[in-house]
Amino acid sequence: MYIELNDNTKLREIQEVFSDFYPYLQINFYWKRHKKYESSPIVELVSSDTSIGTIRKTHLSGLLEILPLNKVADVEKEFQERFGLSVQILRKEKNKWEQTTGMDDFTLKELNEFGRSSSDEFIVEDYDEGFEEEEERPEKLL
Repeated sequence: MYIELNDNTKLREIQEVFSDFYPYLQINFYWKRHKKYESSPIVELVSSDTSIGTIRKTHLSGLLEILPLNKVADVEKEFQERFGLSVQILRKEKNKWEQTTGMDDFTLKELNEFGRSSSDEFIVEDYDEGFEEEEERPEKLL
């Protein structure tokens, strides 16, 4: 996947392209940078309607290639180093979005698969209560 970045690009546009490729992942933008394995405070979240030029000091345009085998930490670092953008990748966990703080060494492909698995409606659960197996009974001889 390639994402073109310039000062006029809205954060929402980047998020939509990213989510098209990784439907169980989300990318959010923050005012301040975070370290590897750290979360980003919700109060630092930047609105999706914001243009890139508004939130960064480095005003370089460019094309960013994001591959399925890229690690989460590497993608976040690339946004920061090349474009001065602080991002956090989130994964879907059932019906909510969770920051991937402890999963920075996972690839996007792996993380997307985790999100898909946790959101799968057809996950088989164990039902201990109310479930009884039928006893096998030997057939009676006539």
